Amino acid sequence: MTILILTAVVLTFGPRSVETPQSPLMAESLTSSGGSSPQQPGNVDSQPQPSSSNRLVCIECAQPVSSLYTVYGAGHIRLTQCEHCKSFADKYVEHDVVVMFIDMLLHKPQVYRHLLVNHLEFRQPFIEPNVGKLGILLILFNVYIDWFRLEEGGRLRGHSELLFGKQHSFAVQYLFILGVSGIDAAALLVGILAASVIHQRSIAQARRWATISTALIISNFAKVLTILLVIWEYKESYYPWLLDLLQFTSQTTAISVLFDINALWAGLVVTFSVTFKQLVHFAVLNIASLLF
Repeated sequence: MTILILTAVVLTFGPRSVETPQSPLMAESLTSSGGSSPQQPGNVDSQPQPSSSNRLVCIECAQPVSSLYTVYGAGHIRLTQCEHCKSFADKYVEHDVVVMFIDMLLHKPQVYRHLLVNHLEFRQPFIEPNVGKLGILLILFNVYIDWFRLEEGGRLRGHSELLFGKQHSFAVQYLFILGVSGIDAAALLVGILAASVIHQRSIAQARRWATISTALIISNFAKVLTILLVIWEYKESYYPWLLDLLQFTSQTTAISVLFDINALWAGLVVTFSVTFKQLVHFAVLNIASLLF
């Protein structure tokens, strides 16, 4: 609770960030105010300048660009060169998912600019269906991590039962942990929304839940590494905490790109949301312990 209050105070009196052209939040606000619907970020031969509602940026210098590539016949494209830094505006147009995943592990802001700014399907008023499916998959991965932690906690306390030292069926245990994981995910989103409202001094941030949810889901790729716990049967208790640390730093990078703020303020936003999520988590466990 102390950490939550301190971060809220710091965010309240911290400098308010300005929505810049490279921030997807600006594009979303322009779209909702009557801009044209997003189109694919390329052009065929010659394409007019994109409207303000589907801004594209160079992933290297974050300056606006007119297009990401030019199409020359079927299957032939030429990447656009940024006029400011002379680099390719978005090299990830030609890269596959594996390369992007590796760069996300390396916390490169360029890959987040590609996904959150230049990937126009992710800048809709609602969560893109494939992103929603990934979010559900990540919650299922989180079930395994929470199950692992509950088992470790019970072992340290000398309890053989998984939930609160009492015997329950497998279905009850799984549904309970699944419910807790879903509540944790919702609490994390609410925490980010609350922190953004506090930091931006604007309740309008709450309307951008879809864009923020997309950033959180994409930056939670560390949960996919949970599969390593199954393959190699890691028994060390610190491994899930390393995944949490990786998740925290990746979320900080994504929020930094999303709001176009430096990593320090993005880290405070994520710290606020994670603390809020933990408070909700412990409250749910305490209430459940009285019911089970």
